Amino acid sequence: MSQKEFRYSGNPITKHSFESKLKVDVSVDKLFDWHNNPGAYERLTPPFDPVAVKYRRGNIDGGEVHIKLPPIAGVIPVPTWVAKHHSYKKNLQFMEDQSKGPFVGVLPFWNGSWQHQHLFKKLDKNSSLLTDKIYYDFPMDPFGSFLGGAYTKNRLKQMFAYRKNVTMNDLYAQSKYTGKPLEIAVTGGSGLIGSELIPYLTTAGHKVQKIVRCRPKKGELTWNIDEGTISNLEGKDAIVHLAGEPINKPLGGKIPLPWTKWKRKEILESRVNSTRLLSERLASLKKRPKVLVCASAIGYYGDNGDEMLSEDAENGTDYFSKVVREWEEAAKPAIDAGIRVVFLRLAPVMSPLGGALQVLSLPAMIGSSPPVAGGKQWWSWIGIDDAVGSVYHAIITDALSGPVNVASPNPVRQKKWASVLANVFWGKLGFLTTILPVPGIILKTFLGEFGNVLALSSIRVDSTKLIDSGYKFRFEELEDCFRHVLGRRKLEN
Repeated sequence: MSQKEFRYSGNPITKHSFESKLKVDVSVDKLFDWHNNPGAYERLTPPFDPVAVKYRRGNIDGGEVHIKLPPIAGVIPVPTWVAKHHSYKKNLQFMEDQSKGPFVGVLPFWNGSWQHQHLFKKLDKNSSLLTDKIYYDFPMDPFGSFLGGAYTKNRLKQMFAYRKNVTMNDLYAQSKYTGKPLEIAVTGGSGLIGSELIPYLTTAGHKVQKIVRCRPKKGELTWNIDEGTISNLEGKDAIVHLAGEPINKPLGGKIPLPWTKWKRKEILESRVNSTRLLSERLASLKKRPKVLVCASAIGYYGDNGDEMLSEDAENGTDYFSKVVREWEEAAKPAIDAGIRVVFLRLAPVMSPLGGALQVLSLPAMIGSSPPVAGGKQWWSWIGIDDAVGSVYHAIITDALSGPVNVASPNPVRQKKWASVLANVFWGKLGFLTTILPVPGIILKTFLGEFGNVLALSSIRVDSTKLIDSGYKFRFEELEDCFRHVLGRRKLEN
């Protein structure tokens, strides 16, 4: 079937199809604009099927996007997915065909097809219906259907369950803001939270610029922390500061490494020096931003056993607790200048693309999700979408300032955390993966001080301040969060 023949004229004739419907409580104009704005593709890409946009040419009104797919089993390369948009009708529809990729190749026998129809319908002035229809044929049929049919159908169900959740909740949260589009600058825009935050902000219609340390691309700002220089931030409405040396860069993304002397120095100085530079520069501006949102961490409190910790709790005594204290203190110039400063004390963020879940999901998947050091220590946690949502909430909520705990209202003990993860992967057999415990001495021996921060400290935080300010959590229960980010929802056949 040629690309020309595949152009939209009703529903294509294919062997396979999939349909998803979502009713949202926003106007069809807002629903369509959300999809039309930059960042929609990134927001709709699930972390359990991570892909990267290589480049775009045009928009959904006739352009195309080139998508880099992850290798199969981590080693087998997959052709770039090229999606060409067509049949654009504002507030009604747009379509995309795969012109190159896993379903459509240059060789004669690689003769599959893929079309995705995005259909929009007005229900009333404050509600609308989104219908996604996918029509596809596997290459090399019947072998393609035999080998990939069930897998593709299941992936589509999981993917669109994820997309529906993101679309509905993003639109709900973004509808709370009714002012003019904001101009926002973001440091750490390529990190775990920043890479999700920027498309979240742009789909809401805001103008966002990254502040980068490398050579800036078009539209980006730059800074050099060592030299104390930064691009002009005059006239920005909000600054989001997420930059800092990662607490850990796991070997191969899965094996945590102990802190070296250099690592400890970088963890501290990258946070303190960057925050001080940013705060001093913002304080010196004639037209200052209304708000500076700074990432922080619940590591501020250190190990506190069973105590429930509000933002007024004392600072801990370990190395990382002191890092967080100095990190927050470095923003004093901005506070003194009258800028509203919010310190988001983030719990460990749940995403398979970073943090504890990235490290521990693979062992759980292959049959090992044990309690550590008895498993009685409290683990506060936050889903990646709630981490992003809390940043936006802090930007638009004028009454919010100072330290704010960003964690699910339902922390769990480490043993429960491991058990829930095991059940998500293994169901009723999950208990088998938790039988052999890991003594705390092993983590201390191999990871040293980082082992305490990663797994052994008990930090049970209270998120009342965030909730009372009007924030609505997407995921309050750990299992729901895991199933969302890992693509393991329980779905009807």
